[in-house]
Amino acid sequence: MFLCDEKEFPGLVPLIFQFLDEAEVDTETRNTITQYLTFIQNRASGKISTLAKWMRNYVQKHPKYAKDSYVPDETIYDMIKTMDEISKGDKQCSELLGNFSSQTKRDIPTAVCRGEAIITAAQKKDVAS
Repeated sequence: MFLCDEKEFPGLVPLIFQFLDEAEVDTETRNTITQYLTFIQNRASGKISTLAKWMRNYVQKHPKYAKDSYVPDETIYDMIKTMDEISKGDKQCSELLGNFSSQTKRDIPTAVCRGEAIITAAQKKDVAS
C-alpha cells in the first residue's frame, strides 16, 4: 500500500511526494514531511526494524538469553531500560528509528499565525478589489 508496483498503483508515499511537488509548501515543512515519509518507506521496505523485530533481536543478542525460549528477568529489565532511554531521546537507535532528526523550531505556531494573517489580509484585499 505504501510502496506498490508502479504499473497498477504507485503507492501512497509516491502520491504524497507528487502532491508536495505540486503544492506550495515551505521548505521546512517539506523537509519534515519528507523525513516522516522516508521513515515510513524504510519501515515498509524492511530497511529499519519494526518494534517486534527489534525486541526479538535485542533478546537474542542479550548475554543472559540462553536461546531456550525462556527470557530471563534481567534481559527483560535491560530491554525495557533501553526502550525507556530511546523514548526519552537519551539513546539513539538507528536500527529502530532510522536517521531521523528534526529541524522543526518551536515557534512554528507563531509562523502559522503570521501566515494566516497574511492570507486573510490578501483575501480581504481581493474581495475589496
